[in-house]
Amino acid sequence: MNTILKPEHIQKYYGNEGNITKAIKDISFSVEAGEFLGIMGASGSGKTTLINMIGGIYYPDSGSIYYENKRVEIRSPKDADRLGIGVVHQHFKLVSSMDAVENIEIALSDKEYKNKADIRKRITDVAKKYGFTVNPDKKICDMSVSEKQTVEIIKAIIKGAKILILDEPTAVLTPQESSSLFNVIRSMKKDGKSIIIITHKLQEVLDISDNVYIMRKGRYIDTLKTSETDENELACKMVGKTVTL
Repeated sequence: MNTILKPEHIQKYYGNEGNITKAIKDISFSVEAGEFLGIMGASGSGKTTLINMIGGIYYPDSGSIYYENKRVEIRSPKDADRLGIGVVHQHFKLVSSMDAVENIEIALSDKEYKNKADIRKRITDVAKKYGFTVNPDKKICDMSVSEKQTVEIIKAIIKGAKILILDEPTAVLTPQESSSLFNVIRSMKKDGKSIIIITHKLQEVLDISDNVYIMRKGRYIDTLKTSETDENELACKMVGKTVTL
């Protein structure tokens, strides 16, 4: 297997001397090229803190992150971008008064695309390749939540993401929008991209992931092969006790 991402023993602390809280406690896992990994945990389990460290918003207090078998320093989102790690957060990083082309233009280095026509064509090409529906010239403020999410994902792809990390991507989507999103993600997976989805929705993970990484209170609990588990086992490991669904 070709391991593309491997955080090892990473930890994150909050607070001052004498009042330190460990948000992330000795977390290690790996993601293979073309793998769809679900990271699950109840609220407060540390899922978002974990991806914020991978995406360069936070920096680990200890531990290492390896990308394509090389130890890397991810001290900012730009570092993550350069490596090929794209993160789509719950709260989108878009300028509402601009359209999709303009939002992607300001996210790119000016060496990559010379003008808006180039960017518009790239958006159209990516949308066609993976099955997105998007109007490049529509202002963000006039878009639905799913359209804004589409712009964020396309932006990550155009910036060169080999790994796409989605934080609770279906939290505010309708079932139909969620189904469309997962069809797109399956197309990306077939194209060799690695996908990490952060969620607490059991059935979603069972439907689309290859493996499930479970966290509880900032700690690693277990990694399960999706085809060999079920909702009850996932729920029990997430909360630490027997659960009746």
